[in-house]
Amino acid sequence: MKKEYGFTAKIYDPMLYLALNPIRKAVLKELIDHRESSILDLCCGTGNQLKMLSRNGFKSLHCLDLSESMLEVARRGDHSINVHREDAARTGFRDGEFEVVILSFALHEKDRKTQLEIIREAHRILGNDGTLLVVDFIFDERTRKTGRMGATLIERMAGGEHYRNFKRYKQSGGLSSFIDERRFKLVKSLRKASTVVTISTYRRSP
Repeated sequence: MKKEYGFTAKIYDPMLYLALNPIRKAVLKELIDHRESSILDLCCGTGNQLKMLSRNGFKSLHCLDLSESMLEVARRGDHSINVHREDAARTGFRDGEFEVVILSFALHEKDRKTQLEIIREAHRILGNDGTLLVVDFIFDERTRKTGRMGATLIERMAGGEHYRNFKRYKQSGGLSSFIDERRFKLVKSLRKASTVVTISTYRRSP
């Protein structure tokens, strides 16, 4: 999968800017009271979400990804984001190091084992009562047909292992099927992009 991201890194932001920018602004709004918090974007991709936070006065920002191609893009620009090339399922951070962890469009493309490992790692590196903010697709009775079709088309274009994992994610019921309620309590959920995208805020349980 790593090789697939070499080309994707070059086209990701230009191709998806119009679709993603309103979602990134909504994330900014949800986190506005966390300007002084330590924030980690797991599976950050090109880092554009944290760049937006940086432009709006957020101070302690860290982004992490395995793809060097994505991180090359993340490093560009005038910002003070700390960039880490690591595995999101096994980071080198201390227990409880962060107050906020972001997972944006990262889980649907992973296999089930990796999804569970990333969620466990997010729990480990978040402090007590820390915030996990997850942006990803949701497929239920409230999801509009246009949203379903649009998301499926985009993921089909990605192809390969990415698309196969997306189909499994969709069939299994999405986030609710693997976020352990003993570890995280859902605080708030917003719908975007024809109701196919959810911005879900969770509170870490002890």
